[in-house]
Amino acid sequence: MDSSKEDRRIRRTKKLLKQALAQLMDEKEFKDITVKDITERADLNRGTFYLHYTDTYDILNKIENEILENIQYMIDEYLKKADLSATTVLPALRPIAEYILDNADICRCLINNRASADFIEKLQSLIFKNCADIIKRRYNLASNKSYDYYFSFITYGIIGLMKKWLDITPMAPVDEVVVLADKVITASGTALKQ
Repeated sequence: MDSSKEDRRIRRTKKLLKQALAQLMDEKEFKDITVKDITERADLNRGTFYLHYTDTYDILNKIENEILENIQYMIDEYLKKADLSATTVLPALRPIAEYILDNADICRCLINNRASADFIEKLQSLIFKNCADIIKRRYNLASNKSYDYYFSFITYGIIGLMKKWLDITPMAPVDEVVVLADKVITASGTALKQ
């Protein structure tokens, strides 16, 4: 059997299961969603679900990790080419925003559903971890206390902006959102110089 066809079928099956979960999370609390609900929505049998996931929490966890890994990959790609003295982070924000737009249903569910509280904490940690070095290099005269406040402001601000963007239908264009985010990040960063 051709392994590329198998891989394509597996990817398609997982995509159907993830989409089904996202739709269900839009309709009810995660704790009330069963494997049967997911497989019925995806029009797959339960055995197929169990080939890939152990339970509903496993699929949710794997979706969260996949999204975070993809965002980390985009940040890593940006950092390879980044001019850390630049006053803009648009090159980092744009691909992430495009990814979020392409995966809006599941991202919306992860941010809005109480079962995904860990996702928001993991996302905050990812933003903090990746921003810390860049900001400290740009604004090396600021105190550690100032950095802590700034990072809290930025991480909560980015997540709040993302939540608002995902909640409004139709979603605003990517460029509109990333330009606003960039202005807020860079303008608030200049406060560290003072």
